[in-house]
Amino acid sequence: MNVHEMEARLNAHREVLISLMASMMADGHHDRVFDDLQQDAVYVDGEEDPGILPSEAFASEAHAADEISRLLDAARARAKAL
Repeated sequence: MNVHEMEARLNAHREVLISLMASMMADGHHDRVFDDLQQDAVYVDGEEDPGILPSEAFASEAHAADEISRLLDAARARAKAL
């Protein structure tokens, strides 16, 4: 699988996940799940300054938190449109 195929597959999974999340948000029965995910969307490592070049572990956690935040934002926007 090349990079473009991998990106297309990841985008497809992302769209399915956003649709499922939006549907769950719209029915209002899963608020706690999204509150918990919102906590995961903010990465806190306990250090004031991670330095100019963050460690690989810090960067991975920060990217994961950013993606969760983006998924939640996209799902909220889609849920409002339902």
